[in-house]
Amino acid sequence: MFMSKKRWWVPWVFLSVPLAMYAIWVIWPIIQTFAFSFTEWDGMTSSTFIGFENYKNLFNDPIFWTALKNNFRWLILFVAIPIPVGLLVAMLFDVKLPGGKIFKTIMYLSMTLSFVVIAQIWSWIYDPKNGALAVTLKAFGFANLDELIQGAFDFLIFVIIPVIIAVIVVKIIDKSVRLTGKKALFAYISLMALFIILAHVLKIFWDPQVETSRFAKNGFPWLSDPNMVTYSLIMSAIWRQIPYVMVLYLAGLKGVPPALVEASIVDGANWWQRFYNVILPMLKPATIVAITISVIDSLRAFDIVYAMTRGGPFNTSSVLANFMYIETFNNYRMGYGSSIAVIQFFITFGFIIVYLGNALKKEG
Repeated sequence: MFMSKKRWWVPWVFLSVPLAMYAIWVIWPIIQTFAFSFTEWDGMTSSTFIGFENYKNLFNDPIFWTALKNNFRWLILFVAIPIPVGLLVAMLFDVKLPGGKIFKTIMYLSMTLSFVVIAQIWSWIYDPKNGALAVTLKAFGFANLDELIQGAFDFLIFVIIPVIIAVIVVKIIDKSVRLTGKKALFAYISLMALFIILAHVLKIFWDPQVETSRFAKNGFPWLSDPNMVTYSLIMSAIWRQIPYVMVLYLAGLKGVPPALVEASIVDGANWWQRFYNVILPMLKPATIVAITISVIDSLRAFDIVYAMTRGGPFNTSSVLANFMYIETFNNYRMGYGSSIAVIQFFITFGFIIVYLGNALKKEG
């Protein structure tokens, strides 16, 4: 049923109020921020037009470049960790297990907490002396952060990499000599053991050491070591982000037709082939939403940074939103803070446009 041309204005009447509110509370402040970025203003006296001076000062400010680098660290880790982990958890919870609903509720609890509350929880966890992490690591024999980093590096070089090499070698052998059942299992175990032994023999002659800061040699300074503080903050935020991604994927998994999965099983597909060729393509809409939200959340990170470190120590954990807030409301540099906001707006807008453009093009 088509609407009469005489009543074309009816939808606009209903839309007028939300559009007006959006224009007043979103569009107009954005325009004002752009305008303020070209002025020198303390928020109380009259503003003075100074052209691009704020942007010149901003690009020469070392704290800006530190904050920008940190934002990109947030961006990379906020996509690289919560997306696959959230998908893995969703896949586990999608299987009907006893007490599954209880575990889902427990998993989602962190999402119901504000970032300020999460900051308080993780500040206790990160306490260098009596925090949960410090106590646990000491129980496992690590005296300080330096030993933990060196241990993790050695485990990567002399265990993880040999195992990966062994898996690759078995895959190459499997292409020429078909390995099945116990033969394949024996090949994996024996080659993994062989490469790990060879790696430890190599360790006798080559024992690389990881350079750490002087802070890392004195306990577990998660929030006071300039090299660790940003990653510690990111992990705190990721703890909250994973359940959100999990819920998105759980909703997406409900849309995967069981008939397709069953047909792939009949065709002889193994679990990886079913996941990669059947389930994952069906989860593309959920993945687009999860990545988009994660990118936006990473670029506007503020609450945890401000509540836990306020950008310290020595501005090493500062991000653009935190830097903007301090310059605007602590230092009363409204124009300078507005220029930071404009840069952050263009970075966020650019990432979202490029990613959504590519995603929609592939769908089309």
